[in-house]
Amino acid sequence: MSNSSERESPTPDIQSPHRLETAGVVLLLWSHKIFIMLSVVFITGAAAFIAFLLPQWYSATVNIVPPNNQNSGLGGLLGNVTSALKDIGLSKLSGGSGNTGYTYMVILTSRSFQDSLIDRFELAKEYDMSGLPRELIRDEFKRNFEINFTPEGNYTLTATSKSPQKSADIANAAVGVANNIAVRLQHEEASANRRYMEARLRATDSSLAAIGDSLNKFSRENMLFSPLDQAKALATSLAELKATAIKQQIQTDIARQTLGENDPETRRQRNIQEQLEVQIAKAENEPGFAGNFSMKDAMGVGVRYLKFYTEFEALSKVKGFLMPMLEQVRLDEVRQIQTMFVVDAAAPPNKKSRPKRSVIIAGAAVGSFVLAALFLIVRRWLRHINAAAR
Repeated sequence: MSNSSERESPTPDIQSPHRLETAGVVLLLWSHKIFIMLSVVFITGAAAFIAFLLPQWYSATVNIVPPNNQNSGLGGLLGNVTSALKDIGLSKLSGGSGNTGYTYMVILTSRSFQDSLIDRFELAKEYDMSGLPRELIRDEFKRNFEINFTPEGNYTLTATSKSPQKSADIANAAVGVANNIAVRLQHEEASANRRYMEARLRATDSSLAAIGDSLNKFSRENMLFSPLDQAKALATSLAELKATAIKQQIQTDIARQTLGENDPETRRQRNIQEQLEVQIAKAENEPGFAGNFSMKDAMGVGVRYLKFYTEFEALSKVKGFLMPMLEQVRLDEVRQIQTMFVVDAAAPPNKKSRPKRSVIIAGAAVGSFVLAALFLIVRRWLRHINAAAR
């Protein structure tokens, strides 16, 4: 009877086996306040102890910008040389991707850049990762080296280390390491460009020599050295010759009408006319009048000559275009160009960047309270489920 009345009377903290009332939860937590307080104190104390044992890390930031002159640094060589080569159809240097350059971020995220700083400052020892695979050390380095590119166009490099001075040294040294890699890449690009242009220049010289020989031989065989001038002279001479023949025909006709057909003067005039007609026929049909070609072949000979001459002139202009570019590439191959300039050098920080002990302690306190409350609520819920099952 007592058990029945106990089940029928409402409990102050439980409405059903599956749902707790707010008042019941508060009462449950209050009734176990000692347990909750001890849990919070113990876990928070342990977290605080561990937090104060963690090493302090310091972050230093360097601010860098690219050169104001866009034709220097990384983009100078490809901007001046490759675009010019593409204008004349020599686009091998662009790499075939349509992209003629790359950003500075490529260097800052490269393995060469990371390994240089890791080895120079013995970061594997600082990370307590000596002897571990290089990939794991690089991953830890990435977590302690932050790269940001701002909308204004500058880069900020933030290095984190256990030593304030070392963090500043890493950030400042990163600029020099990146510049050295950029210079090496530029020299390699310039060397590849130089080899390509030298090969193209040799091919141009070879073609010029072959076309020059063909033009010289063709000119000697046909006695043609200036088609336009010779064509003009040929037309003028032939016109004068035909005009003389027409005049002579008029004089012959006048002599025939006044003196008769068989008069000696008439025969002399007719003989002169016949000689002029023979000369006109030879000029039009036989070579030698203006060159070693006939009048009817003059157009074909002139066209062939101009074809040789046009190719020779075109290759001469290409050679004249490549020569100064080759000299520029040779200069770029040996000169040193700084690709990034420091605006604000990194200084040793006065305050640590991590660990955030206050955040750790506060999080531990809140987390321990939540865990203790959940433990009590779940335990009471499970007890009611078992009671309802019985």
